[in-house]
Amino acid sequence: MPTPKQTPGAVLFPINLTAPAFNGLTLEASGNTLGPEWATELNNAVFDSTGRPSARKGWLTETSSPDNELILRIFEYFKADGTSEILFSTDSDINKTVDNPASVKGSLTITDGNIKFVNFNDKCIAFGIGTGGVPAVYTTSGTFADVAAATGVRPTGRVGTAAFGRIWGVDTDGKTIRYSALLDETKWATDDGGGIIDFSNVWPAGQDSIVAIEEFGGDLIVFGSRNTVIMTDGKGSALGIEPDDMYVSDTIPGLGAISQFAITRAVGDLWYLTNQGLTSLGREIAVRSTEFTNLTKQVQTQTIDWLATEGDVDDITLEYSPEDSFVILNFPTSDKQVVFDTRAQLQDGTYRITTWTSVLQTCHYNNKLKKLQGSLTGTVGEIFKYSGAKDDDDNYIFTYLSGWLNLGEESNLYLKFVKRMTSFVLVEANVTVSHTVQYDFGTSTFSVDKTATRARAIEWGQFEWSDGSANSSGGVWNTEDPTAVAGVDIAEWGGGASITTLDVAMKSGGQYIKVGLSLNTNAGTFALQQINLFAKVGRLAT
Repeated sequence: MPTPKQTPGAVLFPINLTAPAFNGLTLEASGNTLGPEWATELNNAVFDSTGRPSARKGWLTETSSPDNELILRIFEYFKADGTSEILFSTDSDINKTVDNPASVKGSLTITDGNIKFVNFNDKCIAFGIGTGGVPAVYTTSGTFADVAAATGVRPTGRVGTAAFGRIWGVDTDGKTIRYSALLDETKWATDDGGGIIDFSNVWPAGQDSIVAIEEFGGDLIVFGSRNTVIMTDGKGSALGIEPDDMYVSDTIPGLGAISQFAITRAVGDLWYLTNQGLTSLGREIAVRSTEFTNLTKQVQTQTIDWLATEGDVDDITLEYSPEDSFVILNFPTSDKQVVFDTRAQLQDGTYRITTWTSVLQTCHYNNKLKKLQGSLTGTVGEIFKYSGAKDDDDNYIFTYLSGWLNLGEESNLYLKFVKRMTSFVLVEANVTVSHTVQYDFGTSTFSVDKTATRARAIEWGQFEWSDGSANSSGGVWNTEDPTAVAGVDIAEWGGGASITTLDVAMKSGGQYIKVGLSLNTNAGTFALQQINLFAKVGRLAT
C-alpha cells in the first residue's frame, strides 16, 4: 500500500454521502468498492418513513407476573364476536392473558412449545398436542382438549392449517393429508365430507415430506422440504375449493420450506424460508426460471450460516409487521435477526435489509392492537412489545459502516487525507455518536466521539401548563423543577426529534475510505440523514 503523502496547501475536497445506506446492507459485496447507497454493516437498524437508516425500537415487557418457562409461540385467537385473545406456548404449557398468564392446556401433556395454532369457526385448533398426536381444540370458555372424532380418522402430525372452511392436517408419515368436513372439526370420514390426499406420488422431484400447508390466492399450497406443490379447484366452490375437484396445477421442484413457522404473508405475497434462502411464492410462480428469487442474496452467506446453527428449524420465526413495514427473520440460537424493509423494492425486486442483534426467541404481530409482540430468550415467561429504546432494560448498539467508497475512477487513483467529518443526524435526546474513518482495507482506523444535542425548538410546552397542584408557581411549572413529571403533573405539548449537525476533526489518509457511525440506542429516536467528508487530495497512489 502506498505511503500517504499529501500536497501542501491543497484545498479541501468534499465527499458527500447524501443518502447513506439507502439500498440497505450488503455483506456479499463487502470486500469490493461500493457506492454510498450501500452499507457493509447496518445493525440494530430499520428504515424510517423517509428512507433514512434509523435505530430500531427495543422490547418492553407487558407481563407483570411472568411464568418460569421460555415462550416459544405466540398466537392471536380471533372470536366470532370480533374480539381476540393472545395464546402463548412453552415446552410444558399453553397460557392466555399477557399481563398475568393463566394455563389453558387442560389435561393435555405438552412436550414441545412449537405448536401450530390456527383459527377455525370461532375456535382455536392446535396440531399434534392431543392424545396420540391428534389436534386439540379450544374456546374462550374452556381449555384445550382433543378434537372429538364423530366419524373417520383424525390426523396425527404437528403440521396443518385451516383453510376453505376445513381443517387440513398431516399424519406423522409426512405424506398423508386428512381434511375435515365443512365447518366441522369432528367429522373426517369421506361420507361426511372429509377425506384423504396421499402425497406419495405427487412430488415433482423425488420423495419428500410435508412440512407446511397454507392457503394462497385461492389455492392450497403444500410445502415439502425440497418441493412445493400448488393444488387448485378448476370448478370452484362457494368456499374456494372443493377437495374432490382439486388437482395439481403447478409445482416448484427442488425448492421447499424449512418449517411451517418460517412462512408469513407480506405485501400481498407468501414469503417462506428455504434451505437456499428466503423467497416469495408469488415471485417464484411468476418468474418460473431455474434461478430462484433470493430475497436474502445480499446476506446469503450469513443467512445460511445462521440457519445451519439452529438445532431445531421450528425455532425459526418469519413474521410481517404491517405497522412497522418490515418482515423479520429470527434465528434465536444466534441471537440474530434479518429485517426486510417492505416500503419499496430495489431494482432487482429484493428489499432493503438490516440486521439486529437481539435475544429474541419468537415474535407475532397482534392485528387487533396493531403491534409486534415477542418473547426473549434472556427473560423467560414474559411477552414484550416492540417499543422503547432498550431490550428489557439492556442497551443495544446501532452501527452503520459504509463500503469502501467508490468515488469515481479518477478520484480513486489519488491518496485522500480526511480532515473533517460532518454528520447530519436526527436525535430525540442528547446522545454520544462515534465517528469512524478507515483507510485502505483496514490498515488504518481513526475514531472520534461527539455528543449530539437535540435543539430546543420554539414549541407549545415551552412554559408548560399546570394541573393546579401545589408544586406550580403562578399557574405554570418551573421548567427547572426536578419534581415535575411531564405528561403526569403537567400537560406537555411536544418536543420530539430534531436534526443536529455533528462536526469532528479527523486525520490520517489512504487511497480507499470507509466511514461509520455507532451509538448506544438508549436515548430514543436516532436517524442518519447525511455524511460529509472534507479531505485533502494527495499524489497518485502507486
